[in-house]
Amino acid sequence: MHFRGAWLLFLPCAFAANLPTFTYSFSEAQINGIATDAAGNTYIAGTTFDGTIDTTPGAFQTQPTAASVCGFVATFGTPVFCNDSFVVKLDPTGAVVFATYLGGNGDTSANAIAVDQQGNVYVAGTTSAGISSTNTFPVTPGAAFTNFTRGSGFITKLNPSGSQLVYSTFVPGASISTLVLGIDGNAYVAGPGSPSSFPTMAGAFQISPKGGSSSFPGFVAKLNASGSALVYATYLSGSGASSGGEYPMSVAVDAMGDAFITGWTNSTDFPVTSGAFLTTSPAPRSIFLTKLNPQGNGLVYSTYLAAVGYGSAVKLDAQGTAFVAGSTGSGNFPTTPGGMTRGSGVLSGFLTRFSADGSSLIYSTYVPAESFPLGTLDVDSAGNAAVAGATAERNLPVRVGAFQPEYGGGNSDVYIAKFTPEGHLAASTYLGGPKDDSASLIALDPNGSVVVAGFASVTSIFPSLTVLNEGSYVASQIAPGELVSLLGYGIGPTTGVGASGPSLPNQLAGVQVSFGGFAAPLLYVQSHVINAQVPWELAGQTSTTVRISYPGVASADTPVLLARSLPGIFGVRNSDGTLNSPSNPAKPGDFIVIYGTGGGPTSPAGVTGALWTLTTPLPTLTLKVSVTIGGENASVLYAGASPQSSSGIFQINVLLPSDLPPSATASLNLTIGNASSPAIPVAIGTR
Repeated sequence: MHFRGAWLLFLPCAFAANLPTFTYSFSEAQINGIATDAAGNTYIAGTTFDGTIDTTPGAFQTQPTAASVCGFVATFGTPVFCNDSFVVKLDPTGAVVFATYLGGNGDTSANAIAVDQQGNVYVAGTTSAGISSTNTFPVTPGAAFTNFTRGSGFITKLNPSGSQLVYSTFVPGASISTLVLGIDGNAYVAGPGSPSSFPTMAGAFQISPKGGSSSFPGFVAKLNASGSALVYATYLSGSGASSGGEYPMSVAVDAMGDAFITGWTNSTDFPVTSGAFLTTSPAPRSIFLTKLNPQGNGLVYSTYLAAVGYGSAVKLDAQGTAFVAGSTGSGNFPTTPGGMTRGSGVLSGFLTRFSADGSSLIYSTYVPAESFPLGTLDVDSAGNAAVAGATAERNLPVRVGAFQPEYGGGNSDVYIAKFTPEGHLAASTYLGGPKDDSASLIALDPNGSVVVAGFASVTSIFPSLTVLNEGSYVASQIAPGELVSLLGYGIGPTTGVGASGPSLPNQLAGVQVSFGGFAAPLLYVQSHVINAQVPWELAGQTSTTVRISYPGVASADTPVLLARSLPGIFGVRNSDGTLNSPSNPAKPGDFIVIYGTGGGPTSPAGVTGALWTLTTPLPTLTLKVSVTIGGENASVLYAGASPQSSSGIFQINVLLPSDLPPSATASLNLTIGNASSPAIPVAIGTR
């Protein structure tokens, strides 16, 4: 599929040799939103300026719908042509799953995209009517707002195949710039609104803008899971100024339903809360972060962050702490010790992590990029943060194993940086060629790879050394004894070399790996991927560092968090020893065998680099093990060593419930201790 006008780059995780880098180029389109799912699919939404997106058969809209003219430039009378929006899903290799237009006869801009666990795709943005015509943007019967009013936003839910609408609604008076999903399927949106037509609700935090001079007061709204009604709708504004009001640019939602909103304000009386980090306006235009309660009727906390800046993105970790990234022109932006220095441009990127109550900063650092646009922040559940921006600096810090260790040329390159939960630089890379390159969006895959979109293309890469579970391909934490893949560039020989023999070597083809000073047994080494075992000796620690040596040159230490367990599943066999599959399902009431890694401590303890033996009693997992299949609890018959396999592999024998209905994709969920593996499909037949 060919797009003209923007780019999308997918950078695969540094450890998976079979995960390729891919790039899509555009010249007459702009990507405004990116999302990824647990399976590694990438979803993009944006605006096309010439109606030439290559749609797929059966897509919801296979043809452009925008009218020819949406307005005229004042004085000159030059026509302004209408634009269409598009939505595209790419599989983990970069192949197109579906591509569709999304619009009516007017001008439509898809500004944000999200995906739920079932694969439904949510898109939000703005839409307007063409000259002398009504707006034909598609809405569904029973939606919250089916009548178009001038200056409307929209929220649309597409089915997983991109072939039809689940729901689609207008949101009057809303210039929607951001969208995020709650765990209950509610959609949260924010942006600048219209004082005359935005539908605030009784009991909301602000039923009307704070002052009469704000022409663009900020708003936050929550749409219910069926798209049939707003749960709440509130302004979030100060009194405004002649230069404008509020510009909420990003929203995030925690497990409780609290909404975190960041952006910038031109109000010196923007609503803040007592005890927040900064309660006095530092300048006529300032960055803000606000936490709104689940009912939309009160603030949990609200704070300014800094002067003369653009708060562009907010993300949360699993604990619900907020990360904010954006650009600042302030020379006294609040930074914490050990952070990076400011870039050489007028504007410089920043990354800030707030405390849970918004009263202080866990860390705050410049990111040396002169251009740091909207959307270039993502955070994983463990609190690792990835950011991207454009820079003209040739000597920024780049770690061993980076995708592109040197500046590519031109007036600017993309610079991608990944930070630990404590704010230390963990990975970084340039991305660019001889022409000017910039980044506008970023998304982290569970496997540690980074998807980056910019004005020239879309790319997916691993920015530097990444560690992920070999069973689940998730890169967040690691567990002692676990089999892992380390992904990078130039970290081993061009031709892969595998280990042989009953025990694993600590050196293979000139490659050595250590975790916290303990040598790691090696299974396979290659220039982009190393498969190794995390030493059991790290048990009891909460963090460590990884170091690679090849050929005789040691990399810098890469920090990584440790967990007691972090299960990932390799596969499932039926009771007869054959692989489970839709063509070879298990029978209800029979047993299956689950194989995986990251099961945590065993008794007796595992030996690093060795094989489990056939001695009895076999080592068993010491943490509690539970399994559900198709939503039903399954009885665990055995959980421990897999005889004659690496000591990093566990085996769990499970008795299937006798009343399981037939299914080719029954969901299997495994929990060991406090950690769960990503769900995998299991085929269930008839008795």
